[in-house]
Amino acid sequence: MDPNTVAQLAGSAMVAAMTTDAWQQTRGAVTALWRRVRPEQADAVSGELTALRTMVTGEDGERAAAALTELWQLRLHELLLADSRHTEELTQELHELTEALRAAAPAAPRVGSVRMEARATGHGRVYQSGGDMHVNQEG
Repeated sequence: MDPNTVAQLAGSAMVAAMTTDAWQQTRGAVTALWRRVRPEQADAVSGELTALRTMVTGEDGERAAAALTELWQLRLHELLLADSRHTEELTQELHELTEALRAAAPAAPRVGSVRMEARATGHGRVYQSGGDMHVNQEG
């Protein structure tokens, strides 16, 4: 299993879980992983995760979630590579956590970024949506 891929999937799942009932389990599992690899940072990571959840569930939550996803993907990747003797074991453990998160919260929104651009000429119309869209055109 590639540590980079696992870290990307785990970071996305972790941030998505911040807005679900799986959050306590997620924070506990991530803190436990940190406690094994970098015990001196575990309490700080747990506190940081709690504070970041407030950002994700706040008014500008989608934007915060996109930024936090990238941040945690990098942090998790770095953690997996922190001790080369245990990279494979840690990668497997993080992969299992990611799968458990997906199973616990299958309806959790995917977090990422989307860039949409459109141009209309003349009397053309442009409709863009990041989700469902229903357009009723009257004459």
